[in-house]
Amino acid sequence: MKKFQKKGSLMLVIALLFTVSSCDLFDLDINTDPNNPSQASLELLLTNVMLDASSTFAGGLNNATSGFLGHTTSTDDHNMNNTSWNGTWNFLYSGPLNDLERIIRAATAQGNNPHYLAVAQILKAYYFSLMVDLWGDVPYSEAFQGDQGNKTPAYDDQATIYADLIKLCDDAIANIALTSPVRVLGDVIYNNGGTGVSASTQMGRWRRAAKSLKLRLLLQTSRVDASAAAKIQALVDEGDLILTAANDFQFKFGVLQNPDDRHPWYQSGYSGGEAGFSYYGHQFMYEMLLNGDPRTPFYFHRQTEDILDPADPTDKQTIPCSQRSDCTYGYFVLNGNITNALFGRDPDALTSSQAEYLAGYFGRDRADPSGIPNDNPLRTTVGAYPAAGVWDGAAAAGGGNKGRGDGIFPMITSWMMNFYLLEAQISLGVVTGKTDDALLRDALNQQIDKVFSLGAAVGGNTDPSTWTFPIAYKTKADFVNGVVAGYPIAGTEGAKLQYALKQAWFANHGNGFELYNTFRRTGFPADLQAPLQAPRQFALSLPYVQDELNLNPQTPTKVYDSPSDAIFWDVIKYQF
Repeated sequence: MKKFQKKGSLMLVIALLFTVSSCDLFDLDINTDPNNPSQASLELLLTNVMLDASSTFAGGLNNATSGFLGHTTSTDDHNMNNTSWNGTWNFLYSGPLNDLERIIRAATAQGNNPHYLAVAQILKAYYFSLMVDLWGDVPYSEAFQGDQGNKTPAYDDQATIYADLIKLCDDAIANIALTSPVRVLGDVIYNNGGTGVSASTQMGRWRRAAKSLKLRLLLQTSRVDASAAAKIQALVDEGDLILTAANDFQFKFGVLQNPDDRHPWYQSGYSGGEAGFSYYGHQFMYEMLLNGDPRTPFYFHRQTEDILDPADPTDKQTIPCSQRSDCTYGYFVLNGNITNALFGRDPDALTSSQAEYLAGYFGRDRADPSGIPNDNPLRTTVGAYPAAGVWDGAAAAGGGNKGRGDGIFPMITSWMMNFYLLEAQISLGVVTGKTDDALLRDALNQQIDKVFSLGAAVGGNTDPSTWTFPIAYKTKADFVNGVVAGYPIAGTEGAKLQYALKQAWFANHGNGFELYNTFRRTGFPADLQAPLQAPRQFALSLPYVQDELNLNPQTPTKVYDSPSDAIFWDVIKYQF
Protein backbone atom coordinates (compact mmCIF):
# COMPACT_ATOMS: atom_id res chain seq x y z
CA MET A 1 0.00 0.00 0.00
CA LYS A 2 1.29 3.45 -0.85
CA LYS A 3 1.68 5.96 1.94
CA PHE A 4 -1.62 7.78 2.18
CA GLN A 5 -0.07 10.86 3.71
CA LYS A 6 1.34 11.71 0.29
CA LYS A 7 -2.13 12.19 -1.15
CA GLY A 8 -3.24 15.80 -1.17
CA SER A 9 -6.87 14.88 -0.59
CA LEU A 10 -5.90 13.12 2.61
CA MET A 11 -4.32 16.29 3.96
CA LEU A 12 -7.74 17.90 3.72
CA VAL A 13 -9.30 14.87 5.35
CA ILE A 14 -6.95 15.04 8.32
CA ALA A 15 -7.54 18.76 8.71
CA LEU A 16 -11.30 18.11 8.85
CA LEU A 17 -11.16 15.12 11.19
CA PHE A 18 -12.73 16.92 14.09
CA THR A 19 -15.34 18.74 12.01
CA VAL A 20 -16.89 15.81 10.16
CA SER A 21 -17.50 13.47 13.08
CA SER A 22 -21.18 12.72 13.64
CA CYS A 23 -22.38 15.24 11.04
CA ASP A 24 -25.64 14.78 9.17
CA LEU A 25 -25.46 12.88 5.89
CA PHE A 26 -27.63 13.52 2.88
CA ASP A 27 -25.68 12.72 -0.28
CA LEU A 28 -22.21 12.18 -1.61
CA ASP A 29 -21.47 15.84 -2.30
CA ILE A 30 -19.73 18.06 0.21
CA ASN A 31 -21.05 21.62 0.64
CA THR A 32 -20.22 24.14 -2.03
CA ASP A 33 -18.15 26.04 0.56
CA PRO A 34 -15.38 23.56 1.47
CA ASN A 35 -14.04 25.91 4.12
CA ASN A 36 -17.25 25.84 6.16
CA PRO A 37 -18.79 22.37 5.89
CA SER A 38 -21.94 21.43 7.75
CA GLN A 39 -22.37 18.02 6.14
CA ALA A 40 -19.81 15.29 5.66
CA SER A 41 -19.50 13.26 2.50
CA LEU A 42 -19.23 9.51 2.85
CA GLU A 43 -15.66 9.80 1.59
CA LEU A 44 -14.54 12.06 4.40
CA LEU A 45 -16.57 10.24 7.01
CA LEU A 46 -15.18 6.83 6.01
CA THR A 47 -11.60 8.05 6.35
CA ASN A 48 -12.42 9.57 9.70
CA VAL A 49 -13.96 6.31 10.93
CA MET A 50 -10.92 4.29 9.89
CA LEU A 51 -8.44 6.67 11.52
CA ASP A 52 -10.37 7.23 14.74
CA ALA A 53 -11.21 3.56 15.26
CA SER A 54 -7.70 2.37 14.41
CA SER A 55 -6.09 4.97 16.66
CA THR A 56 -8.34 3.91 19.53
CA PHE A 57 -8.12 0.15 19.15
CA ALA A 58 -4.38 0.21 18.33
CA GLY A 59 -3.66 2.41 21.35
CA GLY A 60 -4.66 1.81 24.96
CA LEU A 61 -6.82 -1.26 24.33
CA ASN A 62 -4.00 -2.81 22.32
CA ASN A 63 -1.54 -1.99 25.11
CA ALA A 64 -3.72 -3.63 27.74
CA THR A 65 -4.50 -6.80 25.81
CA SER A 66 -0.80 -7.10 24.97
CA GLY A 67 -0.10 -6.67 28.67
CA PHE A 68 -2.59 -9.37 29.64
CA LEU A 69 -0.43 -11.84 27.68
CA GLY A 70 3.03 -10.62 28.66
CA HIS A 71 4.13 -8.65 25.59
CA THR A 72 4.07 -5.40 27.53
CA THR A 73 3.48 -4.58 31.18
CA SER A 74 0.44 -2.39 30.57
CA THR A 75 -2.27 -3.69 32.95
CA ASP A 76 -0.30 -6.91 33.31
CA ASP A 77 -1.59 -7.28 36.86
CA HIS A 78 -5.16 -7.30 35.44
CA ASN A 79 -6.21 -4.72 38.00
CA MET A 80 -8.90 -2.44 36.53
CA ASN A 81 -11.96 -0.56 37.71
CA ASN A 82 -15.00 1.09 36.17
CA THR A 83 -13.09 4.23 35.29
CA SER A 84 -10.30 2.41 33.45
CA TRP A 85 -11.97 2.55 30.03
CA ASN A 86 -14.49 5.33 30.51
CA GLY A 87 -13.03 7.71 27.93
CA THR A 88 -12.30 4.95 25.44
CA TRP A 89 -15.85 3.58 25.53
CA ASN A 90 -17.39 7.04 25.25
CA PHE A 91 -15.20 8.03 22.32
CA LEU A 92 -15.88 4.81 20.40
CA TYR A 93 -19.65 5.12 20.77
CA SER A 94 -19.83 8.88 20.17
CA GLY A 95 -17.20 8.91 17.42
CA PRO A 96 -16.22 6.16 14.95
CA LEU A 97 -18.94 3.61 15.76
CA ASN A 98 -21.61 6.31 15.54
CA ASP A 99 -20.17 7.69 12.31
CA LEU A 100 -20.04 4.19 10.85
CA GLU A 101 -23.72 3.71 11.58
CA ARG A 102 -24.44 6.99 9.78
CA ILE A 103 -22.61 5.71 6.70
CA ILE A 104 -24.74 2.56 6.77
CA ARG A 105 -27.96 4.57 7.08
CA ALA A 106 -26.99 6.99 4.33
CA ALA A 107 -25.80 4.32 1.89
CA THR A 108 -28.95 2.29 2.54
CA ALA A 109 -31.19 5.30 2.01
CA GLN A 110 -29.50 6.20 -1.25
CA GLY A 111 -30.46 2.82 -2.69
CA ASN A 112 -27.74 2.75 -5.33
CA ASN A 113 -24.66 2.58 -3.14
CA PRO A 114 -24.03 -1.09 -2.28
CA HIS A 115 -20.22 -0.85 -2.13
CA TYR A 116 -20.05 1.90 0.48
CA LEU A 117 -22.64 -0.08 2.41
CA ALA A 118 -20.56 -3.25 2.14
CA VAL A 119 -17.39 -1.56 3.41
CA ALA A 120 -19.28 -0.09 6.37
CA GLN A 121 -20.85 -3.46 7.15
CA ILE A 122 -17.44 -5.17 7.23
CA LEU A 123 -15.95 -2.48 9.44
CA LYS A 124 -18.95 -2.68 11.77
CA ALA A 125 -18.56 -6.46 11.98
CA TYR A 126 -14.87 -6.14 12.83
CA TYR A 127 -15.12 -3.30 15.33
CA PHE A 128 -18.12 -4.73 17.13
CA SER A 129 -16.49 -8.16 17.30
CA LEU A 130 -13.73 -6.46 19.29
CA MET A 131 -16.31 -4.74 21.50
CA VAL A 132 -17.97 -8.09 22.28
CA ASP A 133 -14.64 -9.85 22.76
CA LEU A 134 -13.66 -7.17 25.28
CA TRP A 135 -16.90 -6.39 27.12
CA GLY A 136 -19.44 -9.10 26.27
CA ASP A 137 -22.97 -7.68 26.13
CA VAL A 138 -22.86 -4.16 24.65
CA PRO A 139 -25.39 -1.68 23.21
CA TYR A 140 -25.93 -2.77 19.61
CA SER A 141 -29.45 -2.90 18.17
CA GLU A 142 -30.53 0.24 20.07
CA ALA A 143 -27.19 2.05 19.91
CA PHE A 144 -26.92 5.38 18.07
CA GLN A 145 -30.58 6.23 18.57
CA GLY A 146 -30.02 9.31 20.68
CA ASP A 147 -31.42 11.48 17.88
CA GLN A 148 -34.58 9.40 18.18
CA GLY A 149 -34.85 9.94 21.92
CA ASN A 150 -33.30 6.69 23.13
CA LYS A 151 -30.64 7.77 25.61
CA THR A 152 -30.48 4.45 27.49
CA PRO A 153 -29.98 1.73 24.88
CA ALA A 154 -30.37 -1.92 25.82
CA TYR A 155 -27.35 -4.18 26.06
CA ASP A 156 -27.73 -6.95 23.47
CA ASP A 157 -26.82 -10.53 24.21
CA GLN A 158 -23.27 -11.09 23.03
CA ALA A 159 -23.95 -14.37 21.22
CA THR A 160 -26.83 -12.70 19.38
CA ILE A 161 -24.54 -9.85 18.35
CA TYR A 162 -21.96 -12.31 17.05
CA ALA A 163 -24.61 -14.04 14.94
CA ASP A 164 -25.56 -10.69 13.44
CA LEU A 165 -21.92 -9.83 12.76
CA ILE A 166 -21.57 -13.04 10.76
CA LYS A 167 -24.73 -12.06 8.87
CA LEU A 168 -23.23 -8.61 8.23
CA CYS A 169 -20.27 -10.32 6.56
CA ASP A 170 -22.65 -12.29 4.32
CA ASP A 171 -24.65 -9.14 3.54
CA ALA A 172 -21.45 -7.30 2.64
CA ILE A 173 -20.36 -10.08 0.29
CA ALA A 174 -23.75 -9.89 -1.44
CA ASN A 175 -23.50 -6.11 -1.73
CA ILE A 176 -20.02 -6.31 -3.21
CA ALA A 177 -21.41 -8.58 -5.93
CA LEU A 178 -23.83 -5.82 -7.00
CA THR A 179 -22.97 -3.21 -9.60
CA SER A 180 -22.45 0.19 -8.03
CA PRO A 181 -22.39 3.54 -9.87
CA VAL A 182 -20.55 4.99 -6.88
CA ARG A 183 -16.81 4.38 -6.37
CA VAL A 184 -15.78 3.97 -2.74
CA LEU A 185 -13.42 6.83 -1.96
CA GLY A 186 -11.91 7.74 1.38
CA ASP A 187 -10.92 4.09 1.80
CA VAL A 188 -7.43 4.29 3.26
CA ILE A 189 -7.31 0.57 3.95
CA TYR A 190 -7.74 -0.83 0.42
CA ASN A 191 -8.06 2.13 -1.94
CA ASN A 192 -5.50 4.60 -0.63
CA GLY A 193 -7.32 7.78 -1.48
CA GLY A 194 -8.74 6.70 -4.82
CA THR A 195 -5.66 6.30 -7.02
CA GLY A 196 -3.61 3.38 -8.18
CA VAL A 197 -6.14 0.66 -7.36
CA SER A 198 -9.02 -0.32 -9.66
CA ALA A 199 -12.52 -0.52 -8.24
CA SER A 200 -12.68 -4.24 -8.95
CA THR A 201 -9.39 -4.91 -7.16
CA GLN A 202 -10.44 -2.73 -4.23
CA MET A 203 -13.77 -4.47 -3.76
CA GLY A 204 -12.22 -7.88 -4.33
CA ARG A 205 -9.97 -7.18 -1.35
CA TRP A 206 -12.96 -6.15 0.73
CA ARG A 207 -14.71 -9.38 -0.25
CA ARG A 208 -11.73 -11.39 0.99
CA ALA A 209 -11.73 -9.33 4.17
CA ALA A 210 -15.41 -10.15 4.74
CA LYS A 211 -14.88 -13.88 4.22
CA SER A 212 -11.74 -13.90 6.36
CA LEU A 213 -13.50 -12.01 9.13
CA LYS A 214 -16.38 -14.48 8.97
CA LEU A 215 -13.88 -17.33 9.35
CA ARG A 216 -12.29 -15.56 12.31
CA LEU A 217 -15.68 -15.17 14.00
CA LEU A 218 -16.54 -18.81 13.36
CA LEU A 219 -13.21 -19.97 14.78
CA GLN A 220 -13.82 -17.83 17.82
CA THR A 221 -17.16 -19.54 18.47
CA SER A 222 -16.06 -23.01 17.43
CA ARG A 223 -15.96 -24.37 20.98
CA VAL A 224 -19.60 -23.44 21.59
CA ASP A 225 -20.98 -23.97 18.06
CA ALA A 226 -20.85 -27.48 16.65
CA SER A 227 -21.65 -26.21 13.16
CA ALA A 228 -18.62 -23.88 13.01
CA ALA A 229 -16.23 -26.49 11.58
CA ALA A 230 -18.43 -27.19 8.56
CA LYS A 231 -18.90 -23.48 7.92
CA ILE A 232 -15.16 -22.89 8.13
CA GLN A 233 -14.59 -25.78 5.75
CA ALA A 234 -16.99 -24.18 3.25
CA LEU A 235 -15.03 -20.92 3.38
CA VAL A 236 -11.75 -22.77 2.93
CA ASP A 237 -13.16 -24.64 -0.06
CA GLU A 238 -14.20 -21.35 -1.68
CA GLY A 239 -10.57 -20.23 -1.47
CA ASP A 240 -11.37 -16.51 -1.44
CA LEU A 241 -9.53 -15.58 1.78
CA ILE A 242 -6.70 -13.25 2.77
CA LEU A 243 -3.73 -15.46 1.94
CA THR A 244 -1.27 -12.92 0.51
CA ALA A 245 0.12 -9.70 1.93
CA ALA A 246 -1.45 -7.66 -0.88
CA ASN A 247 -4.86 -8.41 0.61
CA ASP A 248 -3.99 -7.80 4.27
CA PHE A 249 -6.73 -6.04 6.21
CA GLN A 250 -4.66 -3.43 8.01
CA PHE A 251 -4.62 0.27 8.72
CA LYS A 252 -1.52 2.29 7.90
CA PHE A 253 -0.98 5.43 9.93
CA GLY A 254 0.51 8.67 8.62
CA VAL A 255 3.41 10.96 9.51
CA LEU A 256 1.54 14.15 10.37
CA GLN A 257 2.32 15.74 13.72
CA ASN A 258 -0.47 18.33 13.79
CA PRO A 259 -3.01 16.84 13.89
CA ASP A 260 -1.10 13.75 14.91
CA ASP A 261 -2.06 10.74 12.77
CA ARG A 262 0.96 8.60 13.66
CA HIS A 263 0.78 5.18 15.26
CA PRO A 264 -0.32 5.48 18.93
CA TRP A 265 2.66 3.45 20.08
CA TYR A 266 4.97 5.77 18.17
CA GLN A 267 3.36 8.77 19.80
CA SER A 268 3.97 7.35 23.28
CA GLY A 269 7.47 6.13 22.46
CA TYR A 270 8.91 9.01 20.47
CA SER A 271 6.80 12.14 20.25
CA GLY A 272 7.82 13.42 23.69
CA GLY A 273 11.28 14.35 24.87
CA GLU A 274 11.81 10.84 26.20
CA ALA A 275 10.08 7.57 25.65
CA GLY A 276 6.79 7.12 27.50
CA PHE A 277 6.04 3.68 26.12
CA SER A 278 5.15 0.94 28.58
CA TYR A 279 7.80 -1.56 29.60
CA TYR A 280 8.21 -4.58 27.37
CA GLY A 281 7.80 -7.96 29.03
CA HIS A 282 11.09 -9.63 29.87
CA GLN A 283 10.02 -13.10 28.75
CA PHE A 284 9.01 -11.77 25.34
CA MET A 285 12.37 -10.07 24.75
CA TYR A 286 14.49 -12.82 26.29
CA GLU A 287 13.00 -15.67 24.27
CA MET A 288 13.41 -13.75 21.02
CA LEU A 289 17.06 -13.13 21.88
CA LEU A 290 17.52 -16.77 22.84
CA ASN A 291 15.97 -17.94 19.57
CA GLY A 292 18.16 -15.66 17.46
CA ASP A 293 14.90 -14.35 16.03
CA PRO A 294 15.69 -11.91 13.19
CA ARG A 295 12.60 -9.83 14.05
CA THR A 296 14.16 -8.76 17.36
CA PRO A 297 15.97 -5.60 16.17
CA PHE A 298 12.76 -4.50 14.43
CA TYR A 299 10.44 -5.16 17.37
CA PHE A 300 12.57 -3.52 20.06
CA HIS A 301 14.69 -0.39 20.17
CA ARG A 302 17.31 -0.14 22.89
CA GLN A 303 17.79 3.31 24.36
CA THR A 304 20.91 2.79 26.46
CA GLU A 305 24.21 0.98 26.68
CA ASP A 306 24.87 2.09 30.24
CA ILE A 307 25.21 -0.66 32.80
CA LEU A 308 23.66 0.25 36.14
CA ASP A 309 25.64 -0.39 39.32
CA PRO A 310 23.70 -2.15 42.11
CA ALA A 311 26.18 -0.67 44.63
CA ASP A 312 25.03 2.82 43.70
CA PRO A 313 21.82 3.66 45.64
CA THR A 314 20.29 5.58 42.72
CA ASP A 315 21.14 2.89 40.18
CA LYS A 316 19.92 0.17 42.51
CA GLN A 317 16.45 1.67 42.71
CA THR A 318 16.35 1.92 38.92
CA ILE A 319 17.50 -1.63 38.14
CA PRO A 320 14.62 -3.86 37.01
CA CYS A 321 13.21 -5.96 39.83
CA SER A 322 15.45 -4.30 42.42
CA GLN A 323 12.50 -4.30 44.83
CA ARG A 324 11.74 -8.01 44.38
CA SER A 325 13.55 -11.23 45.10
CA ASP A 326 11.38 -13.54 43.01
CA CYS A 327 11.99 -12.35 39.45
CA THR A 328 12.84 -14.89 36.76
CA TYR A 329 14.58 -12.45 34.44
CA GLY A 330 15.32 -9.24 36.33
CA TYR A 331 18.19 -7.16 34.98
CA PHE A 332 19.43 -9.16 32.00
CA VAL A 333 23.02 -7.99 32.05
CA LEU A 334 23.51 -9.03 35.71
CA ASN A 335 21.52 -12.28 35.55
CA GLY A 336 23.91 -15.19 35.15
CA ASN A 337 21.21 -17.53 33.90
CA ILE A 338 20.51 -15.17 31.03
CA THR A 339 24.09 -14.26 30.16
CA ASN A 340 25.10 -17.92 30.12
CA ALA A 341 22.12 -18.89 27.98
CA LEU A 342 22.83 -16.13 25.46
CA PHE A 343 26.64 -15.90 25.52
CA GLY A 344 27.89 -18.87 27.54
CA ARG A 345 29.47 -16.48 30.06
CA ASP A 346 28.86 -15.17 33.56
CA PRO A 347 28.00 -11.46 33.80
CA ASP A 348 31.50 -10.42 34.86
CA ALA A 349 33.01 -12.28 31.90
CA LEU A 350 30.95 -10.56 29.20
CA THR A 351 32.77 -8.51 26.62
CA SER A 352 32.00 -4.80 26.69
CA SER A 353 29.92 -5.08 23.52
CA GLN A 354 27.92 -7.98 24.95
CA ALA A 355 27.29 -6.19 28.23
CA GLU A 356 26.35 -2.90 26.58
CA TYR A 357 24.04 -4.63 24.15
CA LEU A 358 22.25 -6.61 26.84
CA ALA A 359 21.90 -3.55 29.09
CA GLY A 360 19.59 -2.04 26.48
CA TYR A 361 17.01 -4.80 26.97
CA PHE A 362 15.40 -3.07 29.88
CA GLY A 363 11.84 -4.15 30.71
CA ARG A 364 9.91 -5.83 33.50
CA ASP A 365 9.00 -9.31 34.68
CA ARG A 366 5.30 -10.02 34.45
CA ALA A 367 3.22 -8.05 36.96
CA ASP A 368 6.20 -6.75 38.90
CA PRO A 369 4.50 -4.41 41.41
CA SER A 370 7.64 -2.35 42.09
CA GLY A 371 7.38 1.39 41.83
CA ILE A 372 8.26 3.17 38.60
CA PRO A 373 11.53 5.11 38.80
CA ASN A 374 12.63 7.82 36.39
CA ASP A 375 13.78 5.27 33.85
CA ASN A 376 12.03 6.40 30.65
CA PRO A 377 15.34 7.03 28.84
CA LEU A 378 16.49 3.50 29.73
CA ARG A 379 13.47 1.40 28.83
CA THR A 380 13.43 -0.65 25.69
CA THR A 381 10.90 1.09 23.47
CA VAL A 382 8.90 0.11 20.41
CA GLY A 383 11.03 -0.24 17.31
CA ALA A 384 10.42 -0.23 13.58
CA TYR A 385 7.56 -2.73 13.80
CA PRO A 386 4.65 -2.14 14.11
CA ALA A 387 4.93 1.59 14.92
CA ALA A 388 7.56 2.72 12.39
CA GLY A 389 9.91 3.80 15.13
CA VAL A 390 13.68 3.38 15.04
CA TRP A 391 15.38 0.21 13.85
CA ASP A 392 17.67 -1.05 16.59
CA GLY A 393 20.75 -0.82 14.39
CA ALA A 394 20.36 2.94 14.36
CA ALA A 395 22.17 4.54 17.30
CA ALA A 396 19.37 6.83 18.40
CA ALA A 397 17.50 7.04 21.66
CA GLY A 398 13.75 7.26 21.78
CA GLY A 399 12.07 10.63 21.98
CA GLY A 400 12.51 13.68 19.83
CA ASN A 401 10.30 12.40 16.99
CA LYS A 402 13.00 10.11 15.64
CA GLY A 403 11.61 7.58 13.21
CA ARG A 404 8.50 8.10 11.08
CA GLY A 405 5.43 6.86 12.92
CA ASP A 406 3.57 5.61 9.84
CA GLY A 407 3.27 2.11 11.26
CA ILE A 408 0.42 -0.35 10.90
CA PHE A 409 -2.43 -1.84 12.88
CA PRO A 410 -2.67 -5.40 11.48
CA MET A 411 -6.30 -6.49 11.83
CA ILE A 412 -6.58 -9.66 9.71
CA THR A 413 -3.50 -10.59 7.75
CA SER A 414 -2.28 -13.49 5.65
CA TRP A 415 -0.12 -14.79 8.50
CA MET A 416 -3.04 -14.60 10.93
CA MET A 417 -5.15 -16.51 8.41
CA ASN A 418 -2.55 -19.26 8.19
CA PHE A 419 -2.52 -19.53 11.98
CA TYR A 420 -6.35 -19.66 11.98
CA LEU A 421 -6.28 -22.43 9.38
CA LEU A 422 -3.62 -24.32 11.30
CA GLU A 423 -5.68 -24.18 14.49
CA ALA A 424 -8.82 -25.23 12.61
CA GLN A 425 -6.98 -28.14 11.03
CA ILE A 426 -5.55 -29.29 14.36
CA SER A 427 -8.64 -28.86 16.52
CA LEU A 428 -11.63 -29.03 14.18
CA GLY A 429 -10.49 -31.42 11.48
CA VAL A 430 -10.82 -28.78 8.77
CA VAL A 431 -9.00 -29.84 5.61
CA THR A 432 -6.97 -26.94 4.26
CA GLY A 433 -5.09 -28.68 1.46
CA LYS A 434 -1.79 -28.03 3.22
CA THR A 435 0.12 -29.87 5.89
CA ASP A 436 0.41 -28.33 9.34
CA ASP A 437 4.07 -27.53 8.87
CA ALA A 438 3.38 -25.89 5.49
CA LEU A 439 0.80 -23.60 7.09
CA LEU A 440 3.25 -22.75 9.84
CA ARG A 441 5.97 -22.02 7.30
CA ASP A 442 3.70 -19.72 5.30
CA ALA A 443 2.60 -17.87 8.44
CA LEU A 444 6.18 -17.24 9.57
CA ASN A 445 7.47 -16.21 6.16
CA GLN A 446 4.59 -13.79 5.58
CA GLN A 447 4.87 -12.16 8.98
CA ILE A 448 8.65 -11.79 8.84
CA ASP A 449 8.35 -10.31 5.36
CA LYS A 450 5.92 -7.76 6.75
CA VAL A 451 8.29 -6.90 9.60
CA PHE A 452 11.23 -6.54 7.23
CA SER A 453 9.19 -4.44 4.80
CA LEU A 454 8.21 -1.93 7.46
CA GLY A 455 11.73 -2.05 8.86
CA ALA A 456 13.25 -1.26 5.47
CA ALA A 457 10.84 1.67 5.06
CA VAL A 458 12.37 3.33 8.13
CA GLY A 459 15.94 2.62 7.04
CA GLY A 460 16.53 -0.74 8.68
CA ASN A 461 18.94 -3.37 7.39
CA THR A 462 16.99 -6.52 6.54
CA ASP A 463 20.00 -8.77 5.91
CA PRO A 464 20.86 -10.44 9.24
CA SER A 465 24.02 -11.95 7.74
CA THR A 466 25.55 -8.45 7.71
CA TRP A 467 24.52 -7.40 11.21
CA THR A 468 27.20 -6.70 13.80
CA PHE A 469 25.13 -7.23 16.94
CA PRO A 470 26.79 -9.49 19.53
CA ILE A 471 23.80 -11.84 19.39
CA ALA A 472 24.01 -14.47 16.63
CA TYR A 473 20.77 -13.68 14.82
CA LYS A 474 19.60 -16.14 12.18
CA THR A 475 18.67 -15.35 8.63
CA LYS A 476 14.98 -15.55 7.85
CA ALA A 477 15.40 -18.87 6.03
CA ASP A 478 17.44 -20.47 8.83
CA PHE A 479 15.05 -19.24 11.48
CA VAL A 480 11.90 -20.42 9.68
CA ASN A 481 13.45 -23.78 8.78
CA GLY A 482 14.43 -24.33 12.40
CA VAL A 483 10.99 -23.49 13.77
CA VAL A 484 9.19 -25.64 11.20
CA ALA A 485 11.57 -28.56 11.82
CA GLY A 486 10.57 -28.50 15.49
CA TYR A 487 6.84 -28.78 14.86
CA PRO A 488 5.51 -31.91 16.65
CA ILE A 489 3.91 -33.60 13.64
CA ALA A 490 3.21 -36.76 15.61
CA GLY A 491 2.27 -34.97 18.80
CA THR A 492 -1.06 -34.62 20.57
CA GLU A 493 -3.53 -31.87 19.77
CA GLY A 494 -2.34 -29.98 22.84
CA ALA A 495 1.32 -30.27 21.87
CA LYS A 496 0.60 -29.04 18.35
CA LEU A 497 -1.48 -26.11 19.55
CA GLN A 498 1.11 -25.12 22.14
CA TYR A 499 3.86 -25.09 19.52
CA ALA A 500 1.87 -23.34 16.82
CA LEU A 501 0.22 -20.75 19.03
CA LYS A 502 3.46 -19.89 20.79
CA GLN A 503 4.71 -18.90 17.35
CA ALA A 504 1.51 -16.90 16.86
CA TRP A 505 2.28 -15.22 20.19
CA PHE A 506 5.60 -13.99 18.79
CA ALA A 507 4.08 -13.04 15.43
CA ASN A 508 1.11 -11.03 16.65
CA HIS A 509 3.16 -8.24 18.15
CA GLY A 510 1.08 -5.12 17.56
CA ASN A 511 -2.32 -6.80 17.83
CA GLY A 512 -3.01 -7.67 21.45
CA PHE A 513 -6.58 -8.70 20.59
CA GLU A 514 -5.23 -11.73 18.73
CA LEU A 515 -3.08 -12.65 21.74
CA TYR A 516 -5.95 -12.19 24.19
CA ASN A 517 -8.58 -14.01 22.13
CA THR A 518 -6.32 -16.91 21.24
CA PHE A 519 -5.40 -17.49 24.87
CA ARG A 520 -8.97 -17.33 26.15
CA ARG A 521 -10.17 -19.54 23.29
CA THR A 522 -7.49 -22.23 23.58
CA GLY A 523 -5.46 -21.77 26.76
CA PHE A 524 -2.27 -21.51 24.69
CA PRO A 525 0.53 -20.62 24.89
CA ALA A 526 0.60 -22.25 28.31
CA ASP A 527 4.21 -21.44 29.23
CA LEU A 528 3.97 -17.74 30.06
CA GLN A 529 5.62 -16.45 33.21
CA ALA A 530 3.28 -16.41 36.19
CA PRO A 531 2.53 -12.90 37.50
CA LEU A 532 4.74 -11.89 40.40
CA GLN A 533 1.73 -10.28 42.02
CA ALA A 534 -1.86 -10.33 40.81
CA PRO A 535 -4.37 -8.34 42.85
CA ARG A 536 -7.11 -9.64 40.55
CA GLN A 537 -7.68 -12.85 38.64
CA PHE A 538 -7.00 -13.10 34.91
CA ALA A 539 -9.18 -10.52 33.14
CA LEU A 540 -11.79 -12.56 31.29
CA SER A 541 -13.31 -9.32 29.99
CA LEU A 542 -13.12 -5.59 30.66
CA PRO A 543 -15.22 -3.84 33.32
CA TYR A 544 -18.18 -1.74 32.24
CA VAL A 545 -17.48 1.98 32.36
CA GLN A 546 -18.59 4.32 35.09
CA ASP A 547 -20.54 6.70 32.87
CA GLU A 548 -22.72 3.84 31.65
CA LEU A 549 -23.29 2.62 35.18
CA ASN A 550 -24.26 6.14 36.23
CA LEU A 551 -26.42 7.11 33.27
CA ASN A 552 -27.80 3.96 31.67
CA PRO A 553 -29.90 1.80 34.02
CA GLN A 554 -29.79 -1.01 31.46
CA THR A 555 -26.05 -1.53 32.02
CA PRO A 556 -25.53 -5.06 33.39
CA THR A 557 -23.60 -5.80 36.53
CA LYS A 558 -20.63 -8.12 36.24
CA VAL A 559 -17.28 -9.01 37.77
CA TYR A 560 -14.82 -8.83 34.90
CA ASP A 561 -12.45 -11.52 36.23
CA SER A 562 -15.18 -13.94 37.35
CA PRO A 563 -15.66 -17.13 35.31
CA SER A 564 -19.42 -16.65 35.56
CA ASP A 565 -19.06 -13.43 33.53
CA ALA A 566 -16.66 -14.70 30.87
CA ILE A 567 -17.32 -14.01 27.18
CA PHE A 568 -19.82 -16.50 25.74
CA TRP A 569 -17.31 -18.30 23.52
CA ASP A 570 -14.77 -18.72 26.35
CA VAL A 571 -15.18 -22.27 27.65
CA ILE A 572 -11.78 -22.31 29.39
CA LYS A 573 -12.40 -19.38 31.77
CA TYR A 574 -8.72 -19.31 32.69
CA GLN A 575 -7.67 -18.59 36.27
CA PHE A 576 -4.13 -18.09 37.56
